[in-house]
Parts: sequence; structure tokens; C-alpha cells
Amino acid sequence: MICRDLDWRSPLDAFAPLADEPYACLLTAGSAARRPGWAILAAFPASLLTARGGVAFLDGAPLPQGAFAALRTLGAARAEGGENLLDAPFSTGLIGFVGYEMGAALEPATAGPGSPFALPDMAFGVYDAAALFDLESRRAFVLARTDKAADRLAGALGKTPAAPRAARAASFRSGASVASNFDEASYRSAVAGVVERIRGGDLFQANLAQHLSVETAEAPYKVFRRLMRGDAAFGAFLKYEEGALASSSPERFFRVRRDSAAMRILAEPVKGTRPRGATAVEDARLAAELANDPKERAENVMIADLTRNDLSRVCRDGSIREEAVCALVSQTSVHHLVSRISGALKPGLGAIDALEVLFPCGSVTGAPKIEAMRVIADVEKIGRGPYCGAIGYLDDRGGADFSVAIRTVIFENGRATLPVGGGVTLRSDPHAEYMETWVKARAMLEALGAGDTAHAGAA
Repeated sequence: MICRDLDWRSPLDAFAPLADEPYACLLTAGSAARRPGWAILAAFPASLLTARGGVAFLDGAPLPQGAFAALRTLGAARAEGGENLLDAPFSTGLIGFVGYEMGAALEPATAGPGSPFALPDMAFGVYDAAALFDLESRRAFVLARTDKAADRLAGALGKTPAAPRAARAASFRSGASVASNFDEASYRSAVAGVVERIRGGDLFQANLAQHLSVETAEAPYKVFRRLMRGDAAFGAFLKYEEGALASSSPERFFRVRRDSAAMRILAEPVKGTRPRGATAVEDARLAAELANDPKERAENVMIADLTRNDLSRVCRDGSIREEAVCALVSQTSVHHLVSRISGALKPGLGAIDALEVLFPCGSVTGAPKIEAMRVIADVEKIGRGPYCGAIGYLDDRGGADFSVAIRTVIFENGRATLPVGGGVTLRSDPHAEYMETWVKARAMLEALGAGDTAHAGAA
């Protein structure tokens, strides 16, 4: 493995020259991360693994195996042992996303409407070089398999500007406004319908979403940089030929890393939301209200139980631990409840095995997962695409880290789409569930310059 030091600069500035390069990607810890963390930059993939309509493709050629099998084959072919240089979470490997519709490849009974987006159902670039930025120690370096890959990536990175540049306001096409596939009445009716299904015993919880969208001429990466000024535990920008993803997710799907002799996995489902208050007194009241709300706590506990049960299929007996249940996490614009469940993977199993068992994340489906996904397909009547899928990396040394693709803007053909949703339980109030979606959308709409056109009641 080649390791070259880089002069420190903002990773957001370093990535800027690559923002329009197809298959360039940036994963970075945000201000809401529990630790300062890392930024990972990559571009110029050696290969590209994609999936569309149930068919996997490697560099455009169809494969005889399914997408997850192809992912496992590709990962095994690139696997490297050895020490993790400089404690970096990623060296070389695969970076990309798995769209929500890929769940049907794992469980055909969950098949619903196809993705409404031109982006693939799944896309992973295979990167022989990555630039790593340690946001805590402010050190930076390139890790690469070859000198050629290291030279190309290091030479493409940008420098920090000598002086701060004034932020430019978002630009929109004339008459742009926020559209949705639901109006308030139909969303509330849909929530009420799900509550009736729960009352009838079909399921315990389902996550229901509406797709907000706005026409914009703004560069996706500029919107992403605005998003990163606010709440983001897991920031991600992925550029493809068909469009781009800008994500400021608050939720880790799962992380795999070596701990002593075992590969350990950590999942951190998020369920339960309140806006931050305008005053300290109001903020404390809202936080306490969330922490003690029976509906929100029940919602979180159900998903924590689902996650623990999923992990039991890939973890050693007796190794699963609930490190936190319904922990209150306060971010810039919202309070959340977060649970943390960890375990040691069984010998011979790795990150792709965990991905197959856990996907899609239970916090964005509901419980039981299969029935919840059937209800989602029936009620939403539209595919989700990258939304509610997973964004992250599979390191050549066996590690992995994925966020849940929520608080994610999908850019295609001059339109930005930002789906937002929430968990519906027996105690759900349709109006409150509708308003929660607008609370979650607020930061994305503001980054797009559409804050004034958002639903008035969300203020």
C-alpha cells in the first residue's frame, strides 16, 4: 500500500474540482457526529458495479449473478490483509450506494414500484486510491494501490482558497415551488389508513414518506456544502452520469471494523423526532417531551428489537449488546432518539453478509419488515430510489461503514427531490406525522433556497 502525505486543507475545498466528475465521491463526518471523524475522497474508479431492474453490470456488461453476489465476488477479489495504515477507516475499495428497491433482490415478497429516478438501483465505484482527511488531528494523506492511482488523485485535489468566498444564494427557475406527491389531506389519510392496518394486526409500524421536489439550476455540490453547515452526522456527495446525491444523514446504518480477533458490527437506528425550541426553556421542554413520549419510545424500541434480531443472524451467540436504547441526541434543528446495538460477526462472515441481512434498515421500513415494506409499496405507490437505501464504503481490508440515505437530496435533470418520512404506529396522530416530515425537510429546503416556499405550518 502506498501512503503519501498531503498538505492540510478543507476536504470540502479539496473535493470541489471533482464535484462534476462522474463517479467522484466524498464521505465526511459532519457537525452532528459523535466524534470529529474522517473525510474520504475518491474519484476515477478502476471499475463500476451497478444494478438496474434486477440485473447487475460490471463496467456496463451484464453479469450472470445477482448484484449482492457480484458485490461479494468483487470484494473477495480485492481483499487485502495487513495493518490499517495510520488508523484510517478506509484505504482502497468500494464506495457507493444501495437503493431501497434492492431490498426486493433479497426478499422478492417485498417487491413494489420501481425507482422513479434515472440513477441505478445500486452503484459502487472500485477505487485504487483515496484521499483521507483526519478532521480531529488535521492530517491528510493519499492511500493507493499504485503510484499511478496516487498521482492522478493527488493531482486532481483542490487547494483551500486564500480568502473566504462570499456564499452565493441558490438560483431557481422562474416560478419554482415545492411540489409533493401528497397534499396534506392525502398524507394524513394515508397515515390514518396505516394506523387502521396496525389496529387490525397486520403490522406494528410502517415508515411513510412523501417526495418533495423543486426545480433548480443550482450546482448539486454547492447545495451539499450548505447542507454541511447544519446537522449532519454522515455527509455524503456522490456524482454519477445520471445525477448526484447530496446526503446529510443523522443515522448510521451499520459499521464493521476489526476489534482484536473479531470483526465487530455496530448499528445505530434513529426513531423519534422533535424540533429544537426557539428558547432554552422551550428547547428543554421539547427534549423532555421526546424522551418521555410513549409513542416515540415504543417506535424506537420496536426498531431496536428488529435490528437486534437481524444482527443475531450474522453475530456470534451471546455477543450482541444494547449499548444504548432511546438515547436523546440533540442536533442543530432537531432532537432524536437513538439506539446502539453491537455484536461480533460469526467467523467467516463479513460486511456484505451483514448488508444482506440488515438491508433495508428497519428504521425506514417498520416492523415486521416484510409486511411493512408491502404496506409502504401499497400506500406510497411510488419507488424510493436511493432514499431509504444505504450510502457508504466497503474497505479492501474488510471494514465498512454505511449511513441510512435519509435527509438526502437527489439531483436529476434540473430537479432536486428530497423524500421525507416518519414512523407510523398505533399512537400516531396524522397531523403530527405530516408536520414531522416538514421539520425533517427544513434544512434541505433552506440549503436549496426554498425555505420560504415550504409548508407554512412547519415554521
